[in-house]
Amino acid sequence: MSDKEQIDIVSPDDGPSVRAPETLREKLLANFKPQPAIPALFVFVLCIFISALSHDPGAVTGTETGGSAWLLLIPVGIVVSCGLAVAAGFCSLFPQLAWIVLATWALKFTQSGPWPAYNRWVLLVGIITAAAMVIVQIWRVRTGKFQPTIRV
Repeated sequence: MSDKEQIDIVSPDDGPSVRAPETLREKLLANFKPQPAIPALFVFVLCIFISALSHDPGAVTGTETGGSAWLLLIPVGIVVSCGLAVAAGFCSLFPQLAWIVLATWALKFTQSGPWPAYNRWVLLVGIITAAAMVIVQIWRVRTGKFQPTIRV
């Protein structure tokens, strides 16, 4: 094979080809893929439910708080799930936006629920971080540093 011969990189047998989105609908579908969000949202919801289900409101007596050691792992779950959402944000805007919605919903547990008050700060930092990743990803798409593709 000489240097001047054309090499067909994508052949019909290689499966479906990919191309850049052209219409508004295609651009929205390419930039809001829900699949990358699954691990981040799963970890976050699991963290919320384990801590909410392990809380015993009758165990609070005086200054001592009853409850589970699971409550101490809430910040770790929040940080891990936010990290997964930010990492998934390099290929889609959906993970960060879905994480922000869940985190905003979870803020109510820090005000009157079973969570310690410092988790509110962890959630707020996570929301700011995910929002910053949304801005970075929009900048990447606008400048062409990231080109979303769709299968045809």
